[in-house]
Amino acid sequence: MPIQQFNFFTDGLQPGQRQTSDYIVNTNLEDERLWIPFGPGVAFQPCQFNVSNGGFIVILRADPGAQMPPHFHSTSVIGYTLKGNWRYLEHDWSAVPGTFIYEPAGEAHTLIVDPSSAEPAMILFVVTGGFIYIDKVDQGNMLAYDDGFTILEIARRHYLEVGLDPKLLDAMIR
Repeated sequence: MPIQQFNFFTDGLQPGQRQTSDYIVNTNLEDERLWIPFGPGVAFQPCQFNVSNGGFIVILRADPGAQMPPHFHSTSVIGYTLKGNWRYLEHDWSAVPGTFIYEPAGEAHTLIVDPSSAEPAMILFVVTGGFIYIDKVDQGNMLAYDDGFTILEIARRHYLEVGLDPKLLDAMIR
């Protein structure tokens, strides 16, 4: 996972360049160029970068056998499972298509997709602030931090690498 060490990030736009109007994002779940790698077997397609609170909205794709590092969120998170199934190691439920999840701030967890799953999991996540990677769930030490600014920077680098115009991402900044 491309974990970011804590640093100062901006959206790279001047105040007059920031949009305030409505917009749409036409995701294409079949176009591999649009999936931004976020760790072994994990990628995302962005829908929004919120420069007011550091939040972001993405569709996360996690392949069978993929596991995110343990982390917790500084604010609440909403998730909606679009495809496949996934779970948190720390809970006894499993999300399937149609599962809605609300995560309160500060709840540490480890997202996994069972290796025997027939397909990748795809989840729409609405993250309202940053998240902190830790070495273990119980009394873990902080390893790194990500938020809408670091996710935007990862997305811009990926777009450049695969020949997509990074300015397409600027339209998602609010």
